[in-house]
Amino acid sequence: MAGGSFASATGDTHFESKITFAVIISCIMAATGGLMFGYDIGISGGVTSMPSFLKSFFPEVYRRTQEPAGDSNYCKYDNQSLQLFTSSLYLAALVATMFASPVTRKLGRKQTMFIAGVFFIVGTVLNAVVNSLILLILGRILLGCGVGFANQAVPVFLSEIAPTRIRGALNIMFQLNITIGILIANLVNYFTAKIKGGYGWRISLALAAVPAVMLTVGSLMVDDTPNSLIERGLEDEGKAVLKKIRGVENVEPEFQELLKASKVAKMVKHPFKSLLKRHTRPPLIIAIMLQIFQQFTGINAIMFYAPVLFNTLGFHSDASLYSAVITGAVNVLSTLVSVYFVDKVGRRMLLLEACVQMFVSQMVIAIVLGLKVQDHSDSLNQGYAVLVVVMVCTFVASFAWSWGPLGWLIPSETFPLETRSAGQSVTVFVNMLFTFIIAQAFLSMMCQLKFGIFLFFSAWVLAMSVFTVLLIPETKNIPIEEMTEKVWRNHWFWKSFTTSASDFEAKITPIVIISCIMAATGGLMFGYDVGVSGGVTSMPPFLKKFFPEVYKKTVEEKEVDSNYCKYDNEKLQLFTSCLYLAGLTATFFASYITRKQGRRATMLIAGFIFIAGVAFSAAAQNLAMLIIGRVLLGCGVGFANQAVPVFLSEIAPSRIRGALNILFQLNVTLGILFANLVNYGTNKIKGGWGWRLSLGLGGLPAVLLTLGAFLVVDTPNSLIERGHLEEGKVVLRKIRGVDNIEPEFLELVNASRVAKEVKHPFRNILKRRNRPQLIISIALQVFQQFTGINAIMFYAPVLFNTLGFKNDASLYSAVITGAVNVLSTVVSIYSADRLGRRMLLLEAGVQMFLSQFVIAVIIGKKVKDHSEDLSKGFAVLVVVMVCIFVSAFAWSWGPLSWLIPSEIFPLETRSAGQSVAVCVNLLSTFVIAQAFLSMLCLFKFGIFLFFSGCVLIMSTFVLFLLPETKNVPIEEMTERVWKHHWLWKRFIEDDCVKEEKVVTGN
Repeated sequence: MAGGSFASATGDTHFESKITFAVIISCIMAATGGLMFGYDIGISGGVTSMPSFLKSFFPEVYRRTQEPAGDSNYCKYDNQSLQLFTSSLYLAALVATMFASPVTRKLGRKQTMFIAGVFFIVGTVLNAVVNSLILLILGRILLGCGVGFANQAVPVFLSEIAPTRIRGALNIMFQLNITIGILIANLVNYFTAKIKGGYGWRISLALAAVPAVMLTVGSLMVDDTPNSLIERGLEDEGKAVLKKIRGVENVEPEFQELLKASKVAKMVKHPFKSLLKRHTRPPLIIAIMLQIFQQFTGINAIMFYAPVLFNTLGFHSDASLYSAVITGAVNVLSTLVSVYFVDKVGRRMLLLEACVQMFVSQMVIAIVLGLKVQDHSDSLNQGYAVLVVVMVCTFVASFAWSWGPLGWLIPSETFPLETRSAGQSVTVFVNMLFTFIIAQAFLSMMCQLKFGIFLFFSAWVLAMSVFTVLLIPETKNIPIEEMTEKVWRNHWFWKSFTTSASDFEAKITPIVIISCIMAATGGLMFGYDVGVSGGVTSMPPFLKKFFPEVYKKTVEEKEVDSNYCKYDNEKLQLFTSCLYLAGLTATFFASYITRKQGRRATMLIAGFIFIAGVAFSAAAQNLAMLIIGRVLLGCGVGFANQAVPVFLSEIAPSRIRGALNILFQLNVTLGILFANLVNYGTNKIKGGWGWRLSLGLGGLPAVLLTLGAFLVVDTPNSLIERGHLEEGKVVLRKIRGVDNIEPEFLELVNASRVAKEVKHPFRNILKRRNRPQLIISIALQVFQQFTGINAIMFYAPVLFNTLGFKNDASLYSAVITGAVNVLSTVVSIYSADRLGRRMLLLEAGVQMFLSQFVIAVIIGKKVKDHSEDLSKGFAVLVVVMVCIFVSAFAWSWGPLSWLIPSEIFPLETRSAGQSVAVCVNLLSTFVIAQAFLSMLCLFKFGIFLFFSGCVLIMSTFVLFLLPETKNVPIEEMTERVWKHHWLWKRFIEDDCVKEEKVVTGN
């Protein structure tokens, strides 16, 4: 699953099987364990809203509910004994599951389900006839033991007996039965509440025996799973059952797979201890987190206390139970949605879509309750009451097709056989523990937090969304005994727990480090220019000499133009943006030179051109001379940005390629910081020539790059591509620091052979198999600029002047943001090869969105067209938000937009690909540089809302379309990344098929 999020389903080895009558009947019978559990969830909330039940066991609550003017509406049901009535079941279940685990393993899944049914029947009888609270709680404890045993055995039974291709649908029958049980309980409560004589609650509790009897009888009728039989040494019986449930004679491949898994399982004497081993941690962590998140969606809080909740909201007793019936029906129907979609769209998609729906619905409920339900109000008006029910139904629907069923499905299918019972035991234990916590605490939390309870749960929904995005792999259509090979070893993060990255042998040699440091000065050159151009455009002497119209608006006529429009001048924007226009043109020539003359020669040319541009700019006497200098600088940037990232990716060992490549971006940030410091100092020079010194010092990094290009060796990839095989081999041995470089050398020779067959790399890059890399490279460059970062960095001083800071303070603020930029890029150097590219990009998306949104709100409220300045507090807050934004960019989109394109293209299109990346980057930079001040004038504070919208789009792109490339050798990207990504593999596979047809045809 090199894409970081989606396991490949195509090409999986499905064992031969039919969907047999025996499987369907077995699953229906076993899934009644869910009916039993669901009925109890629904019934416990219903009886606690019946006055006769409350009067018999909880007189204090009864008194409060009958006194409308007494306690707060939110606190009427806040009673520890009442909460213990519900939660004691879950406390008993979490203890029982620890005993159920060895029973499931030693006696089988079938026997465990039988024991569960017996426990539940006894508990039901006791609950229905008791007259004291102690016996009532004892009955609940026995029910809890039944739930613990059932929830331990049933999901595992369903996952093991089901054919792979419909395992999700059949497993979700457990959750479907839970929802049906809740619905039946709500209907029963609705009618028993109307029974005169006060004994309706006894019928409600007694009817729980019906699903328990069904499970008990069903467990006597079904066969145990082949997995369980073989694990317990009953191999012949296991094979016979396997033939029966699969409906085919050829079960040998699956039988052998089960024997192999059983052999491994028998070697594990202490499954709970084995669960803690490193290779078992991925399914364990996911199983635990799924159970915690499932409860902290707030669903059981709603389902336990649906009638109580609606009473609290001011509905009358019948209406509240009627509303609970509606939500129960929605729960059932939505679970059917999951049955249909889980094996089609997959587990991840359902979880993520549901998170959005749950978050929105809970926010709406919180707002309605916060505005309309006061401590002693009697009712909501009809419109708001309907809205609350609709939002609850929306929430329940999303839960029912996602976190409800998948919280049980995923753990039951991801553990290997040797730890499956122990893993399921931990799953049930954690589920019951947190169900107990929520059940015990909910009414007290509602009393304390009031409507804020829904804000609390919505925050948890956000957290679980992030967890799903980053850490839950797709398990759709993966055979249950092949999860390790096909899921965990291909996941961007979890694979480090099961395998080590297969790298070519290499040491981290001084020559590699020195070469990378020298080459990365190309970033210093680029960064200095980015920073210095914004600084000099805020210096009055520079503006007076070259842009008198802007000087007049900013210095002489401060009150005339809007604060947002003072710097809106096409010529001033052209001063900055012409560099990028020249750079994107130069990169096409640089691509050819990089391929034919090498990376080293291209860097040398970049340095010479940049030095010439610096000389023109520093000595400029008129605007034309200044623009010519900028054009030459742009050519230097185009050549440097073409060669340096490729040089760094090719020369670095795979395991630290990310860190060494990010040296380029680190130097960009150092250049920006250095430029800000220089601008701050030169702005104080009297005589009006400080801007010349600022521009002239741009020659220093260019000299460093030029000298560095003379000193370093070219990359082995480039040397071998140009036919210098022996020299390439010598350099490879030198930079790797080992003698055994033959495997990597042969890989490079093979890549070179393919590259030489490509006569027109720019035409070749448009072929279908190269489109994934091309699309990603183009998108990354566009997105990098449309974060708004260069807008801030070009015009940081201008921006802070616009916000009302004084001139020195604006440059000082720019220095602060520059320092943050440098330090945060160091974070990326450390994290890129540990956490991976995707995690950094996704985390940064959240951080950038929030910071830009806050900036927009402050500026919208506090900066008017002719205001002079911000208050000190708001000024500091703007700088802090800009720094938060810059830090997020600096450890994500800044370095990774250069790193990823330089490492994903195959050798034959690498120079052309990098050329396109640089061209698009500079074109997008040109567009932003040329348009930003006009956009600022037109949009005002809305400019930050525009960029935050772009951040949302790019985060979605990363989530679905950007694969993880961490620790993958640069010449193995096709095999190990593109051919395993859920979408891009189609481009590679289709192209391979076409090539095979051509060869066959010839």
